[in-house]
Amino acid sequence: MQSKRKKQVSAVVAAVLVVAIALSGTYAWQSISQRARNEADGFANPGGRLHDDFNGQNKDIYVENFTDPEDGSPIFARVRLYEYMEIG
Repeated sequence: MQSKRKKQVSAVVAAVLVVAIALSGTYAWQSISQRARNEADGFANPGGRLHDDFNGQNKDIYVENFTDPEDGSPIFARVRLYEYMEIG
């Protein structure tokens, strides 16, 4: 009788683990496949500019905030840099 009880407990534990893994995998997939959306309600001049100065060998990339602190709204810039090489 003890063996049958152990099998039932093992089956319940296995089922709970399968459900937990399935739910966590679904949550991870939803989290990784999100895209950022840049939405604005009204028009405002952000006062920022992205520069990429390339001189043939070196490429300098920077963001410039040229607004007056009293007049403009502050900007928060997030720049993503990754290496890309196209062949052919």
